[in-house]
Amino acid sequence: MTGLPVVSVITPTRNRLKLLCETMDSVAAQSFDAWEYLVVDDGSADGTAEEVALRAKSDPRIRYLQRTADISGANVCRNIGILQCRADLIVFLDSDDLLRPRCLERRVEIMHRNSILDFAVFRAGVFVKSVGDLPRLYHPQSPGDNLLRFLAHECPWQTSGPIWRRRFLNEIGCFDEMLLSMQDLELHVRALSARPKYVCFPEVDHDIRWQEDATKTSVRHYKDPAYIEAAEKVQAKLFDTVTSSGLLTWSRQRALLGLSFGAAECWVRSRR
Repeated sequence: MTGLPVVSVITPTRNRLKLLCETMDSVAAQSFDAWEYLVVDDGSADGTAEEVALRAKSDPRIRYLQRTADISGANVCRNIGILQCRADLIVFLDSDDLLRPRCLERRVEIMHRNSILDFAVFRAGVFVKSVGDLPRLYHPQSPGDNLLRFLAHECPWQTSGPIWRRRFLNEIGCFDEMLLSMQDLELHVRALSARPKYVCFPEVDHDIRWQEDATKTSVRHYKDPAYIEAAEKVQAKLFDTVTSSGLLTWSRQRALLGLSFGAAECWVRSRR
């Protein structure tokens, strides 16, 4: 690649070296080469820095960044990536997920061909150990109200699903660094509430690792009292976001009420 990258891939990570290596391999195997890859380390102590530095030495498209601020978390790292990246298009890739070989090529093609789009979304497969070992998709993405789906915690896509214009991310305020959980859901609600121009494509171009890990935010969201309490605050923020944008319909209000009942169920299961 010569000149500025066309698309920036941003991965937040912390102590997931084995999985991260697979994720980095999937970026290196892309059919499209005008990318830069920013790995933003949230304080790993497992050799992540050394491994990424080794790869960056042989491929200058790879950049290693460290989170140095007191506030930690994936959202902080993603925002560091947005601030430091050089491309106008951005893809977020979690450190246990994989891009399929033509992912970046196809996403860039779509965004270049449709200059009015703020973002575009592609479908995901799911796997446990190797791609294809679960014969289903992350979400069917049938036509409907995606804002309503997110408010009902029926997320039609995950963090790695969209390709964003950097300009639009900056307009909506990027990721909320104070959230413990529901970070991508909150961002997507905020994005959809801004009445964006976007398209969902039926193609599967990435794969999400399905694993039961007690340390994962998505698991702690249902069991850890601190995360349950934080989720209640997110629900209040979602209500304010949708209301202030004039998009609070009866069905969306009911979906938000469902989130409140979900939090109540979590409190009961945690015996609080």
